[in-house]
Amino acid sequence: MKFSIERAALLKAVSQAQSVVERRNTIPILANVLIEAEGSDVSFRATDLDIEVVDKVAAQVERAGATTVSATLLHEIVRK
Repeated sequence: MKFSIERAALLKAVSQAQSVVERRNTIPILANVLIEAEGSDVSFRATDLDIEVVDKVAAQVERAGATTVSATLLHEIVRK
């Protein structure tokens, strides 16, 4: 997966996802955000099993793909 995205759009999407993720870590994957790059969008999906947030952002996708990453860690990196 490889894509280019505006930092402000990335920060907004990651902030929304980070606000929803599971804080108690009873199920570790719920602390992550799912990032899917496809076509001309990148989607960010997070849930705590009660609430789900999906945010699609326009981006230049060079290679499609998907991965999960710690929402808190990604938010800290993008914010700086």
